[in-house]
Amino acid sequence: MISDISMKDSPIYRGFVNYFDIRHIDQIACNIILIDRTDFMTFLTNANNKTRLLAVSDKSFVSAQQFLFDSLWSIALPFKEKIKEIEYGRGKSFTKNISKSLEILGIIRTSITSSIDEVLVLFSEYEVLIHSKKLGILNLLQEATRSGIKVRIIVYCENNNIKDELKAMFIENFPDISVQYLQKSLQTKMTTMIFDRRTFLDISTEINSNENLEGIMGSCVYSNNEIKLNSLISIFEFLWIQSDIDNQKIIKEAYFKLFKGFNLRDETYKRDWTFETNNQKK
Repeated sequence: MISDISMKDSPIYRGFVNYFDIRHIDQIACNIILIDRTDFMTFLTNANNKTRLLAVSDKSFVSAQQFLFDSLWSIALPFKEKIKEIEYGRGKSFTKNISKSLEILGIIRTSITSSIDEVLVLFSEYEVLIHSKKLGILNLLQEATRSGIKVRIIVYCENNNIKDELKAMFIENFPDISVQYLQKSLQTKMTTMIFDRRTFLDISTEINSNENLEGIMGSCVYSNNEIKLNSLISIFEFLWIQSDIDNQKIIKEAYFKLFKGFNLRDETYKRDWTFETNNQKK
């Protein structure tokens, strides 16, 4: 589909992305439909606003219209890029300090549902991740993956038993979310969320069993500041790589422990291979 996507219509087009590959061109001046490169259709409206459907199957005419469409398609802006341009724009950098938990939750939910490409989440405490599940945030992230959005989560968890429980939880309930586990504490009480590498939330968190679920969230910074954003993305990617390396080390250690005590020894087997030619056999 090629269309002229505006801010007003962007929610409608979001509903189409699961069915159409969509691109944008400014000021589309006609409505046409091409089917299987064999049929052309358009709607004609007369002076009395009466609409009729015009259908053409002439091969040369349809081929010309198809050529026009393919030419426009090659220069049209992909849907995701257009939505980013509309919703994030090229406006000024902003930074908002938010202290109300309900407002923070509202921004989280809106940012997840309006994301196009990717959501990155860094939990400095696994307890916050568990509370996020209770708040429905993990459910929203899982739903986002069904629209092709890539979701990656890093969480600090040193306790192997709890880590196994978290892994089982994601496999059962959130199978499309990629998760890495940090072995070393971040020495900070923050949860960071990055949306489409365009905006971020930096939330101070404090676990207190006596508080309600929203009470785990303290002050929050919501911003699109480019310098801070790039710094957070770099930190996330570094920790993602580091956690993957740590995970590989754990797998190797488990592998070697598996064979420890079997008294395995090196053995070398040799055999001489000789081949006779047909002439020698005769």
